Amino acid sequence: MFITKHDGQLYIVNQYDHSVQAGEVARRWGNETFARPDHFESLCLAVQKHDIGWVESDEKVLFNEQTGQPVPFLSVNLLQHVDFYGKGYEQVKDEDLYAGLLVGMHWIGLYTSRFGYDPSFTFNIPQELASFIDENITKTQKDWVEMKMQLWNRKERRSLFEDHLWMNYEIVQLMDRLSQYVSMHQADTKNEWVLGPVRQTVDSEGCMITIQGQGDGTVVVDPFPFDDVVETTVLARKIPDIQYGNHKEVYDAMEAAPVEKVVWKFIPKQV
Repeated sequence: MFITKHDGQLYIVNQYDHSVQAGEVARRWGNETFARPDHFESLCLAVQKHDIGWVESDEKVLFNEQTGQPVPFLSVNLLQHVDFYGKGYEQVKDEDLYAGLLVGMHWIGLYTSRFGYDPSFTFNIPQELASFIDENITKTQKDWVEMKMQLWNRKERRSLFEDHLWMNYEIVQLMDRLSQYVSMHQADTKNEWVLGPVRQTVDSEGCMITIQGQGDGTVVVDPFPFDDVVETTVLARKIPDIQYGNHKEVYDAMEAAPVEKVVWKFIPKQV
């Protein structure tokens, strides 16, 4: 869950709802500047389902007995984190091999500074779990060798296949972070984030994309990668920002909270 605090309330967006919302926006990718990549349907499916392994935890509502509050995604126990993402990876892989590969790359990238794309971002791995995480990183990447051999059209250069794959990985990361922005902010935000890098074409250098709220639910995205202005809806709930006595109390509060539909717009920078 994405959990942020605003005006005495916990503002909560389920992990998988965020994933689905990101997938809807991903389908608008592509314009005269940003090429729509190969394996586009698989890419969109990967964005849509990259957090599908979190459905069960969303429904049960993970509870921190020390804080008396639900657990935000960055504070989830690392063993649970591996379990949730591992299950999602296997599920998507069975549905669409290329999408599953991208979901696996997204998952393992969370433990490896996104494979060097974002050195500032990686999960803090306790020393006692370092070997366990390394084993999972190695085992999962070994799976990719066979998956890539099935997916690679041997009439094309293998390096071109890899270039397209990594460009799609970049888009998955960007769509994930863009959705996080609207999932973790209120509509009146004017905060600025810089995302990327992401390539505009398979042969280009990666560029950074700046996003900034305009205080009215509109977010300027520059440079703009979509086919037109994108309107998107975030599903959120609010519960009191208090210390709950036990799991049942916070679960009941979540069940009773109505789902709010928060509308955002992504627009290009005006020149």
